[in-house]
Amino acid sequence: GRSTTGLHVQDSDSLAKALDEAVAEFGSVDAVVLTAGVLHVGPLAEATDELVNESIAVNYTAPVNVARASFRHLKASGGHLLFFTSSSYTRGRENYALYSSTKAAVVNLTQALSEEWSASGIHVNVINPERTNTPMRQQAFGTEPPDTLLPAALVAQAALEMIASEATGLVIDVRREQRSATHRPGGVAGITDEAVFGEAEESQL
Repeated sequence: GRSTTGLHVQDSDSLAKALDEAVAEFGSVDAVVLTAGVLHVGPLAEATDELVNESIAVNYTAPVNVARASFRHLKASGGHLLFFTSSSYTRGRENYALYSSTKAAVVNLTQALSEEWSASGIHVNVINPERTNTPMRQQAFGTEPPDTLLPAALVAQAALEMIASEATGLVIDVRREQRSATHRPGGVAGITDEAVFGEAEESQL
């Protein structure tokens, strides 16, 4: 995947070093947002060991390692850990076995950590955007009509609103709809007119 820092999120030592450097430079780590992911499309029976290992390492092992590495920093700051999933987590689909299952694992991880870390004052949530205009999607699916895709900027805005909130344990949908949101207790306020944040529901990749 793309990296502007050379950091490999699958590597625990690299993560620990990066977080320590951030604390040394800025004084604390108030939020950790993990957006790394890979999407391989095709029958599972035809997947190579390399492809399987990469999918699991980037899409699931990385969130686990990020959580482990960031715990002490986020406990100190009462901060926020934010993951990203996909609407495919709600149901496995043909040719998306690895992607769907790893994204479902991230949701379960989020829910588990929100309970484990509640007493430590850490907020853990996961963003579930609909089909978004990103380089990974363009690589996997080619050119698509722009008006059928969610602008990446709206997803970024949703992430910023989440890490500024007191919510924890939520799966937050981001959709290209007019303002209308279903809030859970402790949910997010200040939603824009361009996107909906609400409870997760099934939609297409």
